[in-house]
Amino acid sequence: MNETGMYVGILSDSLKRKKAYLDEIAELTVKQGELAAQDKFDEEAFGETVDKKETLINNINEIDKGFTSVYDRIRENLLQEKDIYKVELKNIQALINSCMDKGNEIEVLEERNRQKLEVIFAGERKNLRQVKNSRSVANRYYKTMANGMVNDAMLYDRKK
Repeated sequence: MNETGMYVGILSDSLKRKKAYLDEIAELTVKQGELAAQDKFDEEAFGETVDKKETLINNINEIDKGFTSVYDRIRENLLQEKDIYKVELKNIQALINSCMDKGNEIEVLEERNRQKLEVIFAGERKNLRQVKNSRSVANRYYKTMANGMVNDAMLYDRKK
């Protein structure tokens, strides 16, 4: 196998790895949706899935850089010898389409999760506002009571 053929194999392998990473991301995104749908939101578990997805996305970015680099290196030879690599190029195109489809599926899942999380966070913000309001009311009460006690004590002292 010549050098171009070896690089075509590398392109194909990198796309297979990218597809596997995308499959893992899709699974983690589904898991995030399940976590968001639970009655009690588990921030720690959700954070773990975010961390895993970040690692996978970084891996995909590296694969994409490598793919582009290899493709740029052999593009001229592929254009000249496209009949020789016809089958391999069709497989590569199919893998690219598969990755794009999986990416679109992930986008749809992410949008659903975003909507679920907005509801959760809106509830959390409401609870936070209630807590702040309660603290504010309590602080005003304590200040009023403290001021009232001082005034009462002054009145008591004056009567004597």
